[in-house]
Amino acid sequence: MTRSKLSILASPLLCLGLLGGIMAEDSTHLKPADVEPYHARAREAIKAWPETIAEGQWTTSIDENLPQPAEQLLHSNAVIDRLYTSGTIRVNNRPAQASLLIVQCKDSRDMAGHYPPNCYPAAGETPMEEPEPFSFPVGGMNIVGKEYHFRQNTIPAFRHCVYDFFIVPGGSNGGIVADMFDVRAAAGDYQRRYYGAAQFQVVMDADYPQDVRESIFKTIIGANSQALTVLNTVEVQ
Repeated sequence: MTRSKLSILASPLLCLGLLGGIMAEDSTHLKPADVEPYHARAREAIKAWPETIAEGQWTTSIDENLPQPAEQLLHSNAVIDRLYTSGTIRVNNRPAQASLLIVQCKDSRDMAGHYPPNCYPAAGETPMEEPEPFSFPVGGMNIVGKEYHFRQNTIPAFRHCVYDFFIVPGGSNGGIVADMFDVRAAAGDYQRRYYGAAQFQVVMDADYPQDVRESIFKTIIGANSQALTVLNTVEVQ
């Protein structure tokens, strides 16, 4: 009789134990509200990107918002879409110009798929060559990313260069990454996805000499390197 009662009770007790374990684990999962302080700091840090940069006498020529369809897809927390013009750097007798695009999302799943190999061809532009990885020291840290080249299908054709990188905080190898692979990895991790992802693009004429392009990238990104530190500083539980 005792054995019979034990066998009858064993399954319910086991189920209750498993359910308790699941509930205990679920209580440790991050929720969107848990990371709101991080996103508030990220938003303020990105908003602080200077409109004028002393080195090269860069000034803002155009400051725009994202197109509404893109905004609806990305659910952005902070955005900069800005064209800078240099007062001292000239290429082919014209003032150098470069665009800075920053988009930071609260959920890294919203960023998945939104990067140059998808977005530029979707806008009718043609990739010119295989992307090249880059690694630049900026503001005491190492920025890794990829350099893309595209041609606008216009007459005359215009070629531009896109330096692209991401910050997806909480990764074991640091949060500054070069590829969408790392963004998708964060999106699949319940402990990281709600910290979101930030994408940075510096875009300029591909006919600028390589050393000029690299110098422009370092200057514009280095103008607010503190924001990179803020975006990459989290405590993932």
